[in-house]
Amino acid sequence: MKLLQTIVTSGMIVTTAALGSFVAKVQAATFTLPIEAAAQATGVDVLRDRYGLDGTGITIGVLSDSFATAKTFDASNNQDTYATNIADGYLPSNVNVLKDYAKPGTTDEGRALLQIIHAVAPGANLAFHTSLNTTDTFGQGIQALAAAGADIIVDDWGYFYPPIAPPDTPLNLLDLEPPDGPINQAINAVVNQGISYFTSADNNYLPPNSQVPGIPIYGHPNNPNALTVGAVYYGNAESYSSKTFDVVVKQGQLEPFSSEGNPGSLKPDVVAPDGLAISFDLGGGSPLDANPDFYTFLGTSASAPFTAAVAALLLEGDPSATPTEIYNALRDTADSPSLGFDSRLGFGLIQADEAIVALGVEPKPVPEPSATLGLLGVGVLIVGLRLKPLSRSSRLWLSSVRGETSKPLV
Repeated sequence: MKLLQTIVTSGMIVTTAALGSFVAKVQAATFTLPIEAAAQATGVDVLRDRYGLDGTGITIGVLSDSFATAKTFDASNNQDTYATNIADGYLPSNVNVLKDYAKPGTTDEGRALLQIIHAVAPGANLAFHTSLNTTDTFGQGIQALAAAGADIIVDDWGYFYPPIAPPDTPLNLLDLEPPDGPINQAINAVVNQGISYFTSADNNYLPPNSQVPGIPIYGHPNNPNALTVGAVYYGNAESYSSKTFDVVVKQGQLEPFSSEGNPGSLKPDVVAPDGLAISFDLGGGSPLDANPDFYTFLGTSASAPFTAAVAALLLEGDPSATPTEIYNALRDTADSPSLGFDSRLGFGLIQADEAIVALGVEPKPVPEPSATLGLLGVGVLIVGLRLKPLSRSSRLWLSSVRGETSKPLV
């Protein structure tokens, strides 16, 4: 009698009998993009496998430049479109595009964000509204996504003041996203309606010895009603070389460009994976992925939608969870080598499997073996239980490119 065992990253071990053969299997999540390293590092595999969550019943709205108006190409230099994304399984056919932007210079970054979201939460409903070309349009887009039924909204866009402006520049041109401006007011309004809001911390950090100073987190990512996300590298390659910063960034390290919060603020809130695979060359400058069929999406623009999709899994698990409860679950369970808050790491790397526990959600029960298996069936179950893997056998290290010593993420 032959015993077959399939062991993957996480999940439930079950036993079955067929024609005298007994098979011990692990039910494992499959992803529409190769994001396994990021999923394992953040416990997403556990939510998908052990809790059976895929975002079903949750609607996620995205704000970015465009969705389906740029001319983009895949790794084989074939044109990559929304239609090809549907055919390849990278996006569903029912994305609700409320408003797109068709003028020159767009990159369809919104489609890239939605690909990441769909990979993490394939059961979620998806919607898009352009964030271009004014702050009014951005604010209107937030409200439109809320009106269209979004439970979670995420953006990766902002309107920044010029780093060097003449002394007589009017204040409304220096601060394009004031607290009482259309973007922040729209965020406040939708969060008060029970909609969670996620935004990228941006990619403006520069080392202290740089000739040009970096720009700290600016504008609506400072809004306390939004959860602001920095970036940690978890791509398919074990590392990559950042020519701009002259460093090698390894899996689990803070991205050297991930923005720093202002003194006295608690931003960013958390960090999450970037270096994620997408199907097309975003803006014509994306590096090829270690998987030759994909491109790598670096930056907080990748980590923010990843986190929003995790929030969709959490909300599916606890439909009564408020934005504050979801934010706190992600902050309070995040892993960090720092004690408490860090101006670049926030409270640390999100841990979806621990956040769901913080919300009080119980995993699905492990199926009982069939009584017809008899003693031999029990023996197979025992073998299966002994081989059952932990959600993550170990955690990669999170350390900054500034040479700080880090501890294991435990």
